[in-house]
Amino acid sequence: MTALQKENLVILIPGMTHVLERNGKEAYVYFENDGAAHMLLDDGEARSGRWRMLDDGYVADWDTGVTGRWALDHEPGSVTYVNRDNAVRFKMIGVLFGNAKNLPRQPV
Repeated sequence: MTALQKENLVILIPGMTHVLERNGKEAYVYFENDGAAHMLLDDGEARSGRWRMLDDGYVADWDTGVTGRWALDHEPGSVTYVNRDNAVRFKMIGVLFGNAKNLPRQPV
């Protein structure tokens, strides 16, 4: 696998919604162009925070106090999120343009 670099990530992250496979279900992360980020996890938990680009990944600081430090590894036909702080990995199963899931979702 090869970690995607900034020249690829600037196309793949800002203004996009990433669809991840997490615990056999879909989770979504939307990256606003201004550095805001919103996430909807597979269990329904919603988070908002700030993200910033690195040369070989990104960091997101969530309103829950959690910080995610991620690299995106590429091999032909797939991209995998790899956590820089532990062995957690998530398969990216899609990229949607814009805020395709209307995040952050408001409580009903």
